[in-house]
Amino acid sequence: MATNDLRLSVPLCLPKHPQPFAVISEHWQDKLQLSSPRSDNTDSPEDDIYSFGQVYEESLYKLIHKHLELDTDNRLAYVGANKGSLAEKIREKFCLLQPMVNIFPGLIHYQQTPNQRMLPFKVCHVGAEEYFRQLADDLIKDHKEAPFDKIILKDSVEHFTNLAETFSHIMRTLSETGKMLIIHRPGPMSTLPVFSEATRRFAEEDSTDEPYIKIIRSLQDAKVDAKWEVETVPIIMPKVKWLAMLQERFPPQMEIISNYQVQTGLRELTEGMFKYQGEQVEFFDRLLLITASHRMKNSEYPSIQRHGAAAGKPYPGLMDMKYTLKVTPDIYGHVNKRVEEEDKRNKILF
Repeated sequence: MATNDLRLSVPLCLPKHPQPFAVISEHWQDKLQLSSPRSDNTDSPEDDIYSFGQVYEESLYKLIHKHLELDTDNRLAYVGANKGSLAEKIREKFCLLQPMVNIFPGLIHYQQTPNQRMLPFKVCHVGAEEYFRQLADDLIKDHKEAPFDKIILKDSVEHFTNLAETFSHIMRTLSETGKMLIIHRPGPMSTLPVFSEATRRFAEEDSTDEPYIKIIRSLQDAKVDAKWEVETVPIIMPKVKWLAMLQERFPPQMEIISNYQVQTGLRELTEGMFKYQGEQVEFFDRLLLITASHRMKNSEYPSIQRHGAAAGKPYPGLMDMKYTLKVTPDIYGHVNKRVEEEDKRNKILF
């Protein structure tokens, strides 16, 4: 191996005894050489194990421009984990002139159970949730202007313990015409080629912890205008790289999968759908993109709609409605007459 190549090859330790689904396989791979993460800050997404590649990132930049309308003079705050972060790439791609703030989303502690399951425990009052709470309080107390024009939340909402409250704090830090973009990968909508246990856990966690519909409702509770859309982003990468990403428990949704489940799952892929695949794999990543902005001044309540749909008012049952009718002189006479008739009827009865 060349000394200037910083990529390391590590053996994938797979179970010695095959599972029933692999008994009839033509060949059992005892070892698979996968690349570990690079230790340098490479400029090439193809060499970064935590990157979905050039095709994916260019498509995602177009979606960010479409939904967020990020301009070069905007003050941007990026909320996302360091692993697979797009903060610096977005800054360079959109030629941002203002300093960008990079915020860690939060902390989730995973505890492994005896049956090889990972249980997540959220740590409160850390990361972005606490950062925006303190910043919003300081802005109100000191009567300062909002410091951000655009905010991106990438794979971050699962770290928040109170979505509606956190969204309210975030919106206080946005300028009057500012926007917040949430990039979320809902478990039930995932189209990533993962093994069966990961697919099951993705759907299970999303339905019991932070379902994507809860994000929409929390934005509604925060009284902001929101537009959402489900987008598909193409991915083209070497097969071995995708398996290496899963081994490193990336994308972030893989954190709920134990090491044992990852190893058995990788074997499921190498003896299943990826066995006769070529060197390259092509698939799509389905993402939910939600844009939130301050409520329009000429509207009394927020609008929640799909991106590109005609603006409309929400269902009236979302809030208590008070109806009033001004009594004009013409109506006043009829009202008095009705009151007199009611009084006479009551006197006769009693």
